[in-house]
Amino acid sequence: MEKSHIKGQSLVEVLIAISVGAILIGGAAAVIVPVIRSNFETRTIQIAGSLAQEYLDNLQSMAESNWYNIYNPPASKGSGSQFYLTASSTTFVISSGSTSTIVEGKSYTRYFSIENVSRNSCGAGDITTDAITTCSSGPGSLGVADDPSTQKITVTVNWEGGRSITKVQYFTRSRNKVFVQSDWSGGAGQEGPITSENNKFATSTDVNYSGTSGSIKIQGY
Repeated sequence: MEKSHIKGQSLVEVLIAISVGAILIGGAAAVIVPVIRSNFETRTIQIAGSLAQEYLDNLQSMAESNWYNIYNPPASKGSGSQFYLTASSTTFVISSGSTSTIVEGKSYTRYFSIENVSRNSCGAGDITTDAITTCSSGPGSLGVADDPSTQKITVTVNWEGGRSITKVQYFTRSRNKVFVQSDWSGGAGQEGPITSENNKFATSTDVNYSGTSGSIKIQGY
């Protein structure tokens, strides 16, 4: 009788231990699973961010090498435009559409848009989203004008579940920055280097700028 009692008691203790262990394991799983899921999502976002930054770095190099590649893509520009990069020899080529890549078993779709940029002070001031207006007195005066030396790049990366990430960067042609000049009423005397945009031109002969305000005419030919 005594041995049976001991065996019965041991069986009860084992069952209690199993029950307690199941409760502890279940509680631990309830904590661990969300942490694992969160870490996995964080890793996914990091990969998407790296893919977006990779595009921005490559596009920056392209802009510095040949601004025309960025300013004149193979299709119309705008906030809804979609382009992607394809490798060509030692450089990249801009193509229309989007492309997919697989990283760590997950598929990511990425593309970028290119937009013209406007500035106040008739193209010489700060970036603005205001509509282009008439600039009667040239750069530096009141009004909004397109800046051909600045482009807005927005890179988008999508992945399963409808998730996405975007990165925006403004590229500026600073090495050979130009401005559109349509008013020459300031007259002669503009000798380089030019430190600010104005309405003057370099000293020259056979130039008439007084006939029609804002315009110049070459004489003697």
